[in-house]
Amino acid sequence: MNNNMDPQEIMSRRNLLRNLGVVAGGAGVLAACGSPSAEKPQAASGMAPLNLNLNDPTESLLHFTRIFGDTNPDNFVTGWFEGTVYSVVGDSSKIIPLLGLEGIGTMRCQPVDGGGFRVFNRELAFYKDLRTGQYIDEWKNPLNDKLVETFPMHNMTVNAETAPILKMDIEGTELSIPFPARWRTIGNYVFSTFEIHASVPSELQPDEWPVESPGPMTRISEMFQRTVLASDLQNPELTSVPYSGTWTRLSSWYPWMLMGQAEGHMFFRANMAKLGSPDDIPPAFMEKAMQQHAAYLEPPGLDSWGQPNDSTFNTYVRERSPQPAE
Repeated sequence: MNNNMDPQEIMSRRNLLRNLGVVAGGAGVLAACGSPSAEKPQAASGMAPLNLNLNDPTESLLHFTRIFGDTNPDNFVTGWFEGTVYSVVGDSSKIIPLLGLEGIGTMRCQPVDGGGFRVFNRELAFYKDLRTGQYIDEWKNPLNDKLVETFPMHNMTVNAETAPILKMDIEGTELSIPFPARWRTIGNYVFSTFEIHASVPSELQPDEWPVESPGPMTRISEMFQRTVLASDLQNPELTSVPYSGTWTRLSSWYPWMLMGQAEGHMFFRANMAKLGSPDDIPPAFMEKAMQQHAAYLEPPGLDSWGQPNDSTFNTYVRERSPQPAE
């Protein structure tokens, strides 16, 4: 997907991902692919070049899938992420750390004809107190002085389909975009970056959700950076390649923060990694997940294909009722 595309032309996040089907796995958060004009992977001076043709759409897609997921459909992968949520208000005020955040994504990849994969993904994350590091169910919002109930990210279905030639519908016009992801090699490290930038109609319109809606439009940007070992990527016996990386997100206020149409937005910054197995999920997170959302510890079943995807916004609409305007 061309990152220079006018954001107004980009579909909603869940529709975009369902139609484009490029998944950023691991952290359990989805993203669009890099620019079709990505440059040939480069190696550091004096180092052997990467012995993979990552500019070939089919091969690029295969290795991308090995990184974010597992090309063996009998396996599923668990990704972990942890970081901080900040507020950004105005052009000159300093950003303010608000909350901690820790979560997982669980994913299974099913091969389809043509070299692509159906990706069955599920997301779960809890918020933390920045001072104690403990998970919290209530939070005093310093931006409006309200005591609010935190709303964990619990997206039951975030499925997608990848393909060497991505197809998307823009205002009734189907676009076909080849899939050479952006790759960069330095020494024994291979880096990939994926981004999505969108401004879409809000799923909570102000006339119905005056306290929860960020406004008529919702801005979403997500940036995923992953690092793998070139030696792992070139190992054909690995159907799943370990990675570590970072996830960055810009987003309109979440509805549970009760910010209404206040100026500003949120900025997320998190570390992320693919775990060796579900046994590597931090014990405190596992305990809370088992108590509240045990189903999210495994990916959706194959029978979930074709169902609408979930997000924090539409999950909130289903589970909460609008509060009256103040």
